[in-house]
Amino acid sequence: GLRSAIWMGGAHSLRGEPLHPGALETAWLVDCAGDMPRAYRDAAGLHIACVFADLEALVLPSRHILPVVDRLAAAVTAPAAAPAGVYIMCTHGMNRSGLVAGLLLRRLGLDADGAVAAIRAARPGALSNGSFVDLLRRA
Repeated sequence: GLRSAIWMGGAHSLRGEPLHPGALETAWLVDCAGDMPRAYRDAAGLHIACVFADLEALVLPSRHILPVVDRLAAAVTAPAAAPAGVYIMCTHGMNRSGLVAGLLLRRLGLDADGAVAAIRAARPGALSNGSFVDLLRRA
């Protein structure tokens, strides 16, 4: 029942397809680094700040992240009023956005290895943070 496109990337990345503010009008923008340019934040149908550090850590702020992921999962499967897309962004589109996208894929039914593989296929080099991969496996 997925009704929205899911996209992950970086606010300052030179890799991947370019993002234009006009594409965000009917989409949700999840900012995992807190450094999205104002034009993108203002253009988004909904801007969600979910800022956390890209650190190798034993304890990650999952209490902060998981409610956002639950909200996204409910939105992208909603029979009515689902956003056209969900753009999950961090600075370079590799680890923080990969974690949130991976947790969303897990909530949507993908197993941990499938979520990690899908993200790494879409963004080679993503999820190099071992703590984030561990969190995906425990989710």
